[in-house]
Amino acid sequence: MSYLNYWEPLGYIIVFLGMMFEGDTFLFIASFLAHEGAFQIFPLFITALWGMILGDNLWYSLGFKLQNSDSWLVRWAEKVSGPFDEHLKNNPLRTIFIAKFTYGMNRAIILRAGTLKIKWQDLEKSDILATISWMFIVGGLGYFSSASFVYVKHYLRYGEIALLLGLIIFFGLEYLITKRTRKEL
Repeated sequence: MSYLNYWEPLGYIIVFLGMMFEGDTFLFIASFLAHEGAFQIFPLFITALWGMILGDNLWYSLGFKLQNSDSWLVRWAEKVSGPFDEHLKNNPLRTIFIAKFTYGMNRAIILRAGTLKIKWQDLEKSDILATISWMFIVGGLGYFSSASFVYVKHYLRYGEIALLLGLIIFFGLEYLITKRTRKEL
């Protein structure tokens, strides 16, 4: 924790970049650490929001650029999110919001929107609203899990151990769910 306090600007850069590729994990950890005092809430929120929005823009642009190619990314996005094309076209807010909570779907949905030539201007408002809602929920879980940690802190000597255990459990569950979901696809 002392390293994070000393290198706080580096922490914000890591959160910004992490939000472009793996938002859930980085937002949860950063929110947990915000409650512990490693980050300030408002700058963290703005950094994470811009990282997520820029990441979605980049994934959309990649899909738009690759729309007529036989890239593995295009095939992956079509396989994962193709069944939801009509939902994406007709109700983008709901589709993007649900995709943000479904592991592996968010990037596929955004990439697929680019390959379908859905105008970014039509998706942008939905993406921002879904992202903010998602951030409050996931960030809130991280923040309040740290807050509840105060009650069990006397059982553990270091907050880093609890965060490590939480991450191991999180990654273990994520691995099992992903493995099971991929078998079904």
